[in-house]
Amino acid sequence: MVNRRLSYLLDREPDTGSVRLQPLRSPEPPPSGGERAAEDDDLLDPLAQVRQVIALTHHWTPHGALSCSRLPDGGSLLCDSRTDGERPDEQRQFIEAVHLPAGAAGFDPVWPIDTWRSRSWDTPGPADGHGNVLPAPEGHFDPPLLVRFAQERAARVAPFLADVRRLWADPAGRQIVIAEEDPETVVRWIALACASLPEHHARELTFVTRADEPHEAPQQIVGIGPESAFDRHDPLLVEHLYRVHDGLGGPGSPYVPDPWAELTAALWRSGTPPVPPASGAADDDDPFALAALVPQLLRLGTASGDGLTALRGDSLRAVVATLASAAQDQAQGSPAMEELTRVCQELGKHCADGVTDPLALALARRRLAAALDQDTGPRHDPLAGLPLGEAARRSLRSEFGPRFDQGLERGLRGPVAAWAGPLRHALELHGHQGAGVEDAVNKLVRALLQPRGPERADAVTVLKSVGHHGLNRRVLAKIAADTTGRRSHLLRELLTSPQGEWVRSHRDIAPPSVRLVEQAVWWGGSPHHLRGVELFAKLAEPAPGAAVSAATDPSTLDALWGLVWGAGQPERPDFPRIVRICGAEAVLGANLGTRFLAWLTSPGRFDRELVDFARAVHRRAELTVRERATAQLLVVADDFARTSSSPRDVVDSVGELRRAGSPVDPALWDGVQYLLARGFAGLPPNELYESGALSFLATAEPALQRHYRAAVLADFADEAKVSRMAARPEIVADLFYVWRKELTRTSREWHVVVEDLLRQTLGVVLRRMNDEQRGVVATRLVGRSDDWLRRWLRWANEIRGGGAYPSPPPPPARRPGHVPGQPPPPPQPGELPTYPPEYPPGYSPSHPPR
Repeated sequence: MVNRRLSYLLDREPDTGSVRLQPLRSPEPPPSGGERAAEDDDLLDPLAQVRQVIALTHHWTPHGALSCSRLPDGGSLLCDSRTDGERPDEQRQFIEAVHLPAGAAGFDPVWPIDTWRSRSWDTPGPADGHGNVLPAPEGHFDPPLLVRFAQERAARVAPFLADVRRLWADPAGRQIVIAEEDPETVVRWIALACASLPEHHARELTFVTRADEPHEAPQQIVGIGPESAFDRHDPLLVEHLYRVHDGLGGPGSPYVPDPWAELTAALWRSGTPPVPPASGAADDDDPFALAALVPQLLRLGTASGDGLTALRGDSLRAVVATLASAAQDQAQGSPAMEELTRVCQELGKHCADGVTDPLALALARRRLAAALDQDTGPRHDPLAGLPLGEAARRSLRSEFGPRFDQGLERGLRGPVAAWAGPLRHALELHGHQGAGVEDAVNKLVRALLQPRGPERADAVTVLKSVGHHGLNRRVLAKIAADTTGRRSHLLRELLTSPQGEWVRSHRDIAPPSVRLVEQAVWWGGSPHHLRGVELFAKLAEPAPGAAVSAATDPSTLDALWGLVWGAGQPERPDFPRIVRICGAEAVLGANLGTRFLAWLTSPGRFDRELVDFARAVHRRAELTVRERATAQLLVVADDFARTSSSPRDVVDSVGELRRAGSPVDPALWDGVQYLLARGFAGLPPNELYESGALSFLATAEPALQRHYRAAVLADFADEAKVSRMAARPEIVADLFYVWRKELTRTSREWHVVVEDLLRQTLGVVLRRMNDEQRGVVATRLVGRSDDWLRRWLRWANEIRGGGAYPSPPPPPARRPGHVPGQPPPPPQPGELPTYPPEYPPGYSPSHPPR
């Protein structure tokens, strides 16, 4: 049967409402009447099928409704309806139809939707099959119009196209209902579907642009308006029987994601209309395969960072898998690979970790395979710029690692200058942790520490050429490990060579020991030329922002010592400064304590650092008898100076320790006496006498007595302290009793010291006391005996000298340049510390701190 152009009049019986279809221009005879006649027709008659479809679809459609249908026998029917202009009040329509029988050429020259509102419908075509019976396409649905349409309705495009694709996924798939105010909007949705579908499917798509009763329409896409007899809010219809896309404010059917639909929608949104594959170009099993869209994927991925990343999770993964398959295709040339790389990089900026791994892995495998085929290393990192996750990197390491290690092992057998390429290969894959890289590090360090030959320069050239941060760090760490102790000169030689510039340029990542050597070379050379303790102090300066010196770390101190003195010794006056910088515990932790023992026993002067070192070392088993006794003597004296506790034990042990440590350095012994004097000055009067400390003082060397006198007088140099003592007359009485006590043995100097102490301390206090307070002193002394009262009164009379009381003693002399209120400067060599260097606020001889 040939293609036909048919014309019908479709109206209704006014009484029964039955549909009547009358041919106006047809080779068939008119039906005998009504539906009954249509039902009596042979259902296998093609024209009978045409009448049935027209009756179902157009029994009432608005003016200009267009439908495209498939007939049971395989033919197609394209219909356009218009109302009767002469009798508009009657339900009459003129139907112009094009019947294409099964096996006919079909709609190859035109999309059926393009004939919407074509003027050709108003001109009767040939009815005998001769000539072109298809109306001229006048829809004018060009790509720019459809791009604007898709962009205006961006959120609805992917759900609509997903349902369109499912029309072919399931032969019994649900019909699509499009609800819009204007029929032209429905037409544009249908045109968008045709422009997105593969060519064959676009010409097979069936539709009706407007239907009042869509339940009876047999087409795949059915357009309805607000007046349609279709409940757009019925869950049964919307969620189960139809796929509804509601542009009238209804809920519509829930979206079921589809990769092809999302990708195609993204192309429309980006202004890049999809180019559907021509007939026979797509895979026969899957005409919607994403692989057919790879060229468009590349354009979309590089044109906008939001193009592919706007896809949903599963759809995005499907797109990435498609691109990865394209990257694995060895037929792909360099331009395509560059495009794939740019897409991968763009996706990596926006997607979650691991999403781009399949594509990045495919690109990385191609790059690494190409790198393995080269004799020298690539100019750039093969993995640079690829968003590889850790799992992907592990996969590459297991796949390519052994091959790269073998290449590096072969390269390391050649000259140093040729190591850069194989080493770069291994680093790019393994980082700096591979087994081959470890061997390369060892050989590079061996070359760097070789003082002669060209290999040192070649090794630096290799390191600069590779430029790998992790490799540089490992090389510097290995240098630090190989230049400890007696081998430190090797690092010095490297630093003083032209290649030392490489170490200096990476000092921020070098281990502390390497930085120390670099600084030692810097400060020891021109123009500074520092030596000895001055160089030690400079190298031990705290780093910016640090609170303490790095020399407090034993290992660092050991390295510092070797750099400055090697197997030698500092000058004796330099030991206190060294201890002050690094601390006594660090000295012992660095196993340098034996180098300080000569200074311990013969310091030449007394310093606080000497006591600190003695306290740290006095229990060490390696000390000789003299060294241990000297250290314990200092510790006992210092503890007593701080606490004034157990004076009897101190008095007993000092003599024994002095004999065991004999000969005791004069300056050290003078310092011990200074500490003992401070402890004696802190004893309450009664304890001073009862403990035997007073007898020890009275027969002691003049130096101890002078230190005692200075310690006591220092406490009375403060006017506020004198006033507080005046308010405690009992203590005044006890001090007078103790100091004036007649002892069995005393030295000649003791009496002079006592008289001076009475005059300069109690005499000053007496001037502040009122009659009542002086009476308390007298009462306390008379309780001892009348003789003590007479002694007090006689002494007080002498002190008053006719009513005049002595002035308070002048404050201790300060050296020139000392600022009042600040700690005094350290003593000069051979000079004792200024009194009192460490007395706390509120200190009193009668109430020392506990």
